[in-house]
Amino acid sequence: MNTPQMEQINELQEEDQTPVNNKVLIASYLDDESLTGTIMDSGVEADWIYLEKKEEDIENVFNFLTLKPAINEATQEEHGLIIGVEPNFERIALAVRKYKRGAFVVLNSHQVAAILLKIWMDSDKYENLICVKSIHTSDLIEYMAIKSGLNCISEIIEPGELKDAIREVQKTAENEPICGFNIDQQVFHTDLEFSDIIISIAQKEIELRESGLTLFDYLLEIYQEFGFYKEKTIAVDISSKTQKTHLLSIMDKIRKNPKYLESIFPLNTITDYRKGSKISIMTDKVNSFTGSKENILTMESTNNLSVTFAPSDTKMTYYISIKGGVTSKEKYADKNKEMDEEILKVIQMLNRGNL
Repeated sequence: MNTPQMEQINELQEEDQTPVNNKVLIASYLDDESLTGTIMDSGVEADWIYLEKKEEDIENVFNFLTLKPAINEATQEEHGLIIGVEPNFERIALAVRKYKRGAFVVLNSHQVAAILLKIWMDSDKYENLICVKSIHTSDLIEYMAIKSGLNCISEIIEPGELKDAIREVQKTAENEPICGFNIDQQVFHTDLEFSDIIISIAQKEIELRESGLTLFDYLLEIYQEFGFYKEKTIAVDISSKTQKTHLLSIMDKIRKNPKYLESIFPLNTITDYRKGSKISIMTDKVNSFTGSKENILTMESTNNLSVTFAPSDTKMTYYISIKGGVTSKEKYADKNKEMDEEILKVIQMLNRGNL
């Protein structure tokens, strides 16, 4: 039986073996000759695999199951990186190796957004870059932008509507480069074609590999500089009017008297997107913005935890984000588990209605 120490040694030994080949594997649902040709002309060595999309998966984003055929092929052919692409929706997913010859890890949309934003910031090509993100995309993106002196706009962006959101921002920032990220894996940059974004990811992986690193190492560098963020999306099916009333009443209580939560959830701010207001609990200061028809509420605690309530007719969806300390490659799994347990406590509190 392998102990965690033995597994770590095995992974480190894997790193010393012959490196993976210099090609990336690009996984797509459709054969896009223009995209394929552009990437090949860029000098990036790539193989392609075409995934079967089941009818019930039409609205789904890339995940481990949909990318499994690509992971199997990349493991067999020793590719170092898998890029999932859906040009029609401008979606990108990444599966990276933790070690040069280690198993693949499928990154979530928050992690892909962080990697892309860091690539663009490191390039020094986009002065005054404006970052537009969905309110459900990790707080890490906003923190990275603000700490780097960039403007970040966080707003309600429905699936598939990232470009529309960016066009609205362009009306008042015509000459500034704008990038954007949505939780449905949509990415966009006003100065780049979709193919350029794919190429930049592949080139970064190849550059890192020459130094014995991978994009997973690059992600860890981001966490070490800006903090380790973990996100979770939980959807609770609403089965009765009584349950719906109860869940909505929790949001109303928070709106009317947020300070009643202080003993169990030390609040910093409450953002009410329907009213268009962000309230500081400490100072009672209210910052106003353009409201929305959507009944969405976000509460942020003083201990780097935020919960967004997003109800619909049939579900209550919670978007939970927590920030931990820095982590290393060896401790990543343990830290990840630790933060999962912290989020689980919040979920249990929500399910019990203790708010």
